[in-house]
Amino acid sequence: MVKNKFWSDLIFVQGINVLVKTIWILVIDRAVQDLLPAEDYGMYYRLLSLSILFVIVLDLGLNSMNSKEVAQNPNYFRTNFKTMVNSKIALAVLYISILLFAAYILQLNQSQILILYILAAFQIINSFNQYLRSNVAALHFFKLDGILAVADRLLVIFICGSWLLFPNLRHNLTIENFVLVQLGGVGLTLLIALTINLLKIKNFELLDTKPKVVALIRTSLPYALLITLMAVFTRIDAVMIGEILDDTQTDRYAMCYRLIDAANMMAALFSGMLLPMFARILTDSKAVAQLAATATKVLIIPAIVVALIIAPHTADLLTLMYANKTHIIAPGTFTLLGFSFIASASVFVFGTLLTAASKLKVLNKLALTAAISNIVLNFWLIPKMGIQGAALATLITQSVFAIGCIAFSYNAFSFQISSKLAIKIGSVLALFALIFYGSIQFFQNSFVHIAFGVSLSALLVVGNGIISSDNLKILSHRKTYNRSDN
Repeated sequence: MVKNKFWSDLIFVQGINVLVKTIWILVIDRAVQDLLPAEDYGMYYRLLSLSILFVIVLDLGLNSMNSKEVAQNPNYFRTNFKTMVNSKIALAVLYISILLFAAYILQLNQSQILILYILAAFQIINSFNQYLRSNVAALHFFKLDGILAVADRLLVIFICGSWLLFPNLRHNLTIENFVLVQLGGVGLTLLIALTINLLKIKNFELLDTKPKVVALIRTSLPYALLITLMAVFTRIDAVMIGEILDDTQTDRYAMCYRLIDAANMMAALFSGMLLPMFARILTDSKAVAQLAATATKVLIIPAIVVALIIAPHTADLLTLMYANKTHIIAPGTFTLLGFSFIASASVFVFGTLLTAASKLKVLNKLALTAAISNIVLNFWLIPKMGIQGAALATLITQSVFAIGCIAFSYNAFSFQISSKLAIKIGSVLALFALIFYGSIQFFQNSFVHIAFGVSLSALLVVGNGIISSDNLKILSHRKTYNRSDN
């Protein structure tokens, strides 16, 4: 029997995702956005957000429920595979219908509808991929899941990279071709993921007792409502900016959101691994508290440090990333979104814990409050402050949701806060901020100052034992499903 070690798998999964998705987000997608007209990329980003806004219809919470159930009972995978696939096919038809109705209401033109069609196909295939990956991850084949998580981007990086690298191919770089290549990437990943799932099924005996599709969807509805509400307060801002202002402003907002989106992707991977971990140890309150504390140190504290480091240098970062669009950069918006990531990181830890504990009623109430607040704030702030108003609305609503998740987690699991540790962490962060911001005047180059900030934070956080080898042992010694994924 081979013991899977969480931390070694985490390093592999995060390593390969950081490598591939950093190239995708900060090199390929960034360069495409920098070269394409602002109104073209802004239109694409608005329609992408629209497609994501309704993407829950493709899932209705099935993936989250499936991941939790398979983590607790691997037999769930073999008894429900065919039913889950049939369910998702039916939901895909419903998704297309809703998306086309939304297109009619928004009065999209033919070129916009074409892009929306391609994005719809992308989301449908991607939803199937997420289900297939949820089986792989829930069975604790984390390395396979990590590879599947980036497989679609490898094809896109290769093709779009060639367009960017060779001037004679750059004429292929249109927004239509850009989304088509992404569609091809998820299509290839679907073939790979489906093959892996079928091979894993062979290790089990398929049973004939399957729940009906309607019953399965009914069970997942609380998950679906939660994901829908979260999509509203995380994605509707881009749609509202395009409708209230224009697609050029949507492009500006997307420029600021790029690094935050990248950070959220990395945090989501960590969250995806935490979900089955929490699900397995819910009956051991001490183990839950220990894992939650460790996850906080590994994810939330670095998020605070990163937000503090980038805040004074957002203009230089955006200028570096978008050399062809320096006239429309929005540093203030980037700063607000940077601090919103602290709240997002908190949700990835404590929201995941509440999800694993099936505290969906609480999460849905919190998400409903955040969604309504976000829509109201966007309607009020965007006309007054432009895209900076949308960023402020994001910061407020994400923070409300995060604080709620933390408070309910501490109440549900009776966590005890160590005043000594809290003072230690607060003092270290305050000292870091004091030294970092006080030293700005001594650095003429922003990126040298950023490097100094990274080194200083590592010295203070690790040197004071806030993040230590003991934290890594807590993660690495969490027993998971006892099968080797090699």
